[in-house]
Amino acid sequence: MTEKRIINDLAAQSPNRRRFMQKMGIASAAIGAAATGGMAQSAGPVGDVNILNFALNLEFLEAEFYTFATTGQSINQAGITTTGTGTPGLTAGGSQVTFTDNAVQAIATELANDERTHVTLLQGAIASLGGLPVAKPAINLNALGFGFATMNSFLTLARIFEDIGVTAYGGAAPLIQSSAILGYAARILATEALHSGSIRTQIARLGIATTPPLDGADHLPPPSGSQYFPTDTNAITETRTPGQVLYLAYGGASLLAGGFFPNGVNGSLNTSSAAAAITDGASITASPNPIHVVAGADGATTISWNAPTAQIIQVRIGSPTGALFTDNFNSGSMQTAAWVTNGMTFYLQDVTNGKPLTSQNTLATLVVSVVTP
Repeated sequence: MTEKRIINDLAAQSPNRRRFMQKMGIASAAIGAAATGGMAQSAGPVGDVNILNFALNLEFLEAEFYTFATTGQSINQAGITTTGTGTPGLTAGGSQVTFTDNAVQAIATELANDERTHVTLLQGAIASLGGLPVAKPAINLNALGFGFATMNSFLTLARIFEDIGVTAYGGAAPLIQSSAILGYAARILATEALHSGSIRTQIARLGIATTPPLDGADHLPPPSGSQYFPTDTNAITETRTPGQVLYLAYGGASLLAGGFFPNGVNGSLNTSSAAAAITDGASITASPNPIHVVAGADGATTISWNAPTAQIIQVRIGSPTGALFTDNFNSGSMQTAAWVTNGMTFYLQDVTNGKPLTSQNTLATLVVSVVTP
C-alpha cells in the first residue's frame, strides 16, 4: 500500500479531518521511527512536524546503514531524496558487507528496502501536514567501530538498531488515540518486531557475541544473553523516550551531537537524556513447590529465575555464600536432583562483573517446601 493511500484511508475513517491530521503526525512519527528508535512519549506537546522530523533523522541513519551494507552505496545514490531544512551532511564509515550466508544476505536486502521506504513515507507525511522535512544530517556509520568488516559485525549492529526500534515504537503506542491509525501502527510494529526477531535468531544461530548491554532496556540474545525475544518480566517489550534513544545515538547524556550524528540531528528534538534505567523485578521460583514425596525421601524440582538487572547470576543454597547450585545467565531454569529438603532456601545473587556474594547483591530468595501425604 502506498503512502498516499494509507493517509487517504485513515482520513476517510476519521469523523474530524483536522483532528485526524493532528493524530496523523503522531502516528506517522511512530511508524517512521519504528525501525530506528526515534518515536516515544515526550514530556509535553512538541508539534506533529517536529516529531516526524525527529523520526526522519533516525530513519536516514538506519536506511544508510542497510543500503551501504547491501550495495556499497548511499541512499542518495539509490534515488532517495536527502535534502531539506536544517544542516545537511555527508555519510562516512559505510561500506558493502561480504555476506557468507545466503539467508542473512536476503534478510539484509529486504531490510534495506524497508528502511528506504520508511524514509519516503515520513517525508510524505511531513509534507501532508504542511511541514518541511529535515535534511539528512552528517552520519558516522562507524561510530561504534563495527558494522561492516564482517557479516557477524553487521548482524551485531543490526541487532542494536532493530531492538531500539521496537522499544521506541512501544513508547509511541499511548499517544495513538484513533483506532484507524492504531490499526496501521500495529501492523508496522509487527513488521519491526519481525525484523528484530529475524536478526536475533541469526545471531543466536551463528553464536555471535553481543555483550555488553546498551542500557537497562537492552536484553541480549544468545549466546551472550538468554532471551530470544527482548521482553521484560511481563513478556512485553521495553520502551525508550527520544532522549534515551539519542543517548545511544550520541554516546552519552545531555549532548547535542556525537556518535552516529557527529553534528547532531536536525529539528527541535535534538538533546540526549540519561540512559534507560535498569528495572527491577528479579524472581526465582520452583516447580513443583511444594514437592510431594513419600515419607523419608527428599524432593526434586525445577528452579527458574529471571534477573533483568543482572548479566550473570548465581543461585546459592542456604545463604548468599552457600553451596553453588548454578552459575548462569540472567534468565533460565535448571532441575535439581532428589536432594531438596523442607524449608531449603535458594538465593538469587547478582555476580555481574565480579560482584561479591553479599546480601546487598541478593536479588530474590525462594523457600521450597517438601511434604509427605
